[in-house]
Parts: sequence; structure tokens; C-alpha cells
Amino acid sequence: MVVIAREMTTRASEILAAEGIGSIDGLGNIRLTLPGLIMRITGERRPKRAPPPTRLSGKSSLVVQAMLLDTKRSWQVTELARQAGVAVGLAHRVVRRLDGEGVLESQGAGPAKSRRLVNPTALLDLLIEEHRDRPLRTLTYMLEAGDGRPAEALCSGLDAAEVEYALTGAAAAARVAPFVTNVLVSEVWLGALTDPSAICEQIGALEVESGPNVVFLQVRDDTPLAFRARESDAWITNRVRLFLDLRRDPRRGREQADHLRRELIGF
Repeated sequence: MVVIAREMTTRASEILAAEGIGSIDGLGNIRLTLPGLIMRITGERRPKRAPPPTRLSGKSSLVVQAMLLDTKRSWQVTELARQAGVAVGLAHRVVRRLDGEGVLESQGAGPAKSRRLVNPTALLDLLIEEHRDRPLRTLTYMLEAGDGRPAEALCSGLDAAEVEYALTGAAAAARVAPFVTNVLVSEVWLGALTDPSAICEQIGALEVESGPNVVFLQVRDDTPLAFRARESDAWITNRVRLFLDLRRDPRRGREQADHLRRELIGF
């Protein structure tokens, strides 16, 4: 008789051997005594592979954004998780990654240990490298806005429809750090479960294949709406998120992003 197990202690193998029972386990330990065959092999535990570093994208990026939006604050991990709206475990992994990057300063120990961001410039640069979005884009043309300034009519319509949104891109930058004066297309983030077709009916817009003056953006969660702020008569995505969105805009987006970084972000 032979007992095969995923893992077996040395003592268990010895007890089986004393009863004349062979043993094989998944660690490579083999003890067989059969007619004409005696085999003893001692296996070794395979070292566990270190998990890959936590990528600063998706919900992980919210932890980074929370720090970048309040660079003077010292954070305990639980506070940071609550502010970012993520699980404490995820916040721990992000903080551990940032500790390794040398952008945080630690204070205290144990449950009271806190971290403070000491190199926001390096952290923002790291976020640029790793943050990725593949938003679903719904192209629309808002009749009321025409070819003038669609953002005003768009935000007014979304507010009236009680839709959670965050204006982004050039239209948002024009409100908080003007750079391009003529914004013909407004981009706006919607929640993941919001139906763009229903919104079009409510605000008087038509879905089009080209030539939009309003573009609805959505990803599989609501992370783009995090930390949004009310600016005058519109909800604007937070300045770090706005910076990231501008950088992916092929229409002079890099120039606008650099201007926003100098004028509003400051690092």
C-alpha cells in the first residue's frame, strides 16, 4: 500500500513506514519499500515567489490620488483606505509599494504608524507611467449646445437629470486652469452603471458616429468620479485625475496637462 498526499510531515512518513506503508507527497518526498525496490528521496520546499509589485492603476491609483491631493497630511493605513474608498488590504499593498519607492516617510510603529508623502513629484511621475484606462466612449451631439460652448449646457442638463458625473479633459481644464480658449468637445465621466442612451434622452443629445460635441466616458467602476469637486456650476474631476486624462488627449493634451501641473498641481 502507498499513501499519496499533497504534503506530509516526516513523522507521518515514519509512522506509515513502521506499518509497512509507502508514502509519496507533493513536495517530492518518497519512501517506498517494495519487493526488489527500496527508494528514499527527500524533497525540498519550493521557495514562494514574491508577488509582483502593486500596479498604480484602477482602485490602487485612488490611494495615490488621495495622497497627492493632500500632500501635507500624515496617513495611517486605515485612514488612507477610508479616504480612498478601498479595502485596507489594498491600501497596505500600495503603501508597501510606495515605501519601496522611497517617496514616503514613516513615523511611529505598530498600529499607530503613519506615513507622509515626501516626494510628490516622483509619485506623480510614477502614476503617469503606470496608470492606464480603456474607457468606453459614447459619442454624442447635444443639440442645445450647438458648436458653441457645450460644457455649460451639458452640466446644466446633467444636474437637472440628477446624474453623477465629473467633467474632465479640456472643458474641465478651461474652468480651473485655462489654456485652450476654444473647447469644442466636452468629455465627461459617468458612473459604470449609468445608461448613456437614457442620459441622451434626458439632456437632448443624439448618439453619433463622428463629429461629437459631448463624449461620455465610462470604465468598469466609478473610480474616475472619486474626489470630484464642485466648481461653480459643474462637477469637475479631481486635479490629479484631470491631469491624467489630459495626457491621453491627442488634441494638445500634453501641453494642457503640463500647464495644469504648473498652475494648479504645483509639483
